[in-house]
Amino acid sequence: MKRSSTFLKLKEEERAYRKEIILESAMKLFSEHSFYEIGMRDIAEEAGISAASIYRYFSSRDDVIAEILEHEVEQGKKMQLERIKSGSPNLADVARGIVDFFITRKSTLQMLGHFLVNDEVEEEAREKFVRIIDQYQTEFEEMLLALGCTKENVSLYAKSFFASILGIIVSYKGHGDNENQSGNDKIYKLAEMAAKIFMGGMPKN
Repeated sequence: MKRSSTFLKLKEEERAYRKEIILESAMKLFSEHSFYEIGMRDIAEEAGISAASIYRYFSSRDDVIAEILEHEVEQGKKMQLERIKSGSPNLADVARGIVDFFITRKSTLQMLGHFLVNDEVEEEAREKFVRIIDQYQTEFEEMLLALGCTKENVSLYAKSFFASILGIIVSYKGHGDNENQSGNDKIYKLAEMAAKIFMGGMPKN
C-alpha cells in the first residue's frame, strides 16, 4: 500500500513538472512571437513533446492560456501585497502596482484580452478564467475595504477601478513613445490621477 502511494505521488509530481514545462514553453513563445500565431503544435514542439502528448495535460490552447493567467494573477497579487506591506497603503499605490505588473507583460495583456473579447473561447477554459477573475475580484474588494470603502459599494468600485487602470494601460501602452520611460511615466501619472478621482468619489465608512 505504501509503495502504491509513493508511486502515485511520483506520477503526480511528474505530471505537474511536465505541465510546468508546457506552460513555461507557451509563455516563452507568446512573449517572443505574435500571440495569435502560436498554436498547440508550436507549444508542444517548444516543450519537447509530441503534438498528441500535449493534450494529455491541456485540452486546448485556451486551457493553456487560462492556466498561465492563473499563474500570472498569483504573481501579481504577491507583488501587490509586497508593495502594500512596505508602507501605508493607498489607492494610488494599488494603481501603480497594477501598472507595474502589466507594463512589461504584453503577452499577459493579450491573453487577458483574448478571454474578455473573444466569443469563441472554449467553454471549460472560460469557466476557469471566470473563477480566476472572481477570486482576484474578491481579494481586490478586501483591499478596498481596508482603505475605507463601504461594503455595499465595494464590488462596483473594485470592478470599475480595475477596469479603468487596465483601460489606461491598454489605451496608451502602444502609442508613440510609450515603449520608453517617458511614455511609461505618462501611464503612471494617468493611473494615479484615476486613483485620486476614485478616492474622492468612493463612499467611505
